[in-house]
Amino acid sequence: MALGHDRHIETVAIDNDHDILLGNAMCNWFRTLILFPVMLGVGGNATAGLIPVTWFAPTQPGNSNANFPTGTLYSNNFGVAFQTGPGSGYAVDWVSLLLNTSTVSGGPTATVKLSLRDTTNATAYSAVAGSTEYAVDTLSFQLPTTTSTNFTLALDEAQIPNIANYVMSGNTAYALILYDPSVNFGMGRQTGYALNTTNNYYTVGAGFTALDTFRNNTANYSNNANSFPTLSISFGSTQTVPVPSTLALAVAMVPGWWFARRRRQADRG
Repeated sequence: MALGHDRHIETVAIDNDHDILLGNAMCNWFRTLILFPVMLGVGGNATAGLIPVTWFAPTQPGNSNANFPTGTLYSNNFGVAFQTGPGSGYAVDWVSLLLNTSTVSGGPTATVKLSLRDTTNATAYSAVAGSTEYAVDTLSFQLPTTTSTNFTLALDEAQIPNIANYVMSGNTAYALILYDPSVNFGMGRQTGYALNTTNNYYTVGAGFTALDTFRNNTANYSNNANSFPTLSISFGSTQTVPVPSTLALAVAMVPGWWFARRRRQADRG
């Protein structure tokens, strides 16, 4: 439609009186568009907030779950090993976990530890959690009331303060694990991947690399001879997205035909 308007303007003489009235009306509209957001308290430098940036996540959300190992030792765990990108430092701002009530009913409150650790090595399908714990947070949450029900824990930096405050080095292997659950709920997983292909089914960003998926600190987790699952563990950072300034937004919203009229009027002197 805009192209049609432009062709029509080029073949029709412009009425100066009409154009002046139109220009005044547009100026009033333009001024209102600029002032209205200001009156509402929306400044030109306002931001739209934060959006998540994924560093590590399974490509599929999960088609089953496995009960958490019992025991309080960190080696009784579910976890993933990864290597960071080439940057100077990385701090985790959010973590998302797909869990399942499994055989638990009644909606009890549960806890589980989320731990960032070193790894035993940086070799694919071999790395598991090491003995050094860099940061740990105890997660507390309420389960759904029915058995065999999926639920997601979406954790921001306020809920994982110790992990969020730890800065990971670049080009370094780490493990993110869950251990010491107070209730025997299930960990989400996607089964059916072939031997030594599981790492291909994690989406990574910022130069990260998937190294291994493990249970009970045993490398290359398998739920049967032909299935090597991914775990439903995702994490990353956040990024601030600015809103265009009020003036720029106003200019972008002015119809193109009005600028065309102004330009041709100026050309005629």
